[in-house]
Amino acid sequence: MMPLQVKLQRVVKATKDEAMTVEQAAEYLKVPKQYIPVLVARSDDLKMIGDETIIAKRDKTNIWLVAIAVTAFISALEVLPQLIGA
Repeated sequence: MMPLQVKLQRVVKATKDEAMTVEQAAEYLKVPKQYIPVLVARSDDLKMIGDETIIAKRDKTNIWLVAIAVTAFISALEVLPQLIGA
């Protein structure tokens, strides 16, 4: 059986806005509203905004950093053979 915090995490991430109210979550999981903040606290990928909204945390990987790293790697592959062969 899947833990409730994992079910909550999956259902929040499956919503269009990756957000859900406490009432919606309590209704989905069939638990009292007071238990939802406890489940959010147990989950690493969820956080509460105020007292009423649960959101999924965003990935911290910035696409610009990845693009710069790939560009630098490709540039290094092009320049290094010229430097070694010279």
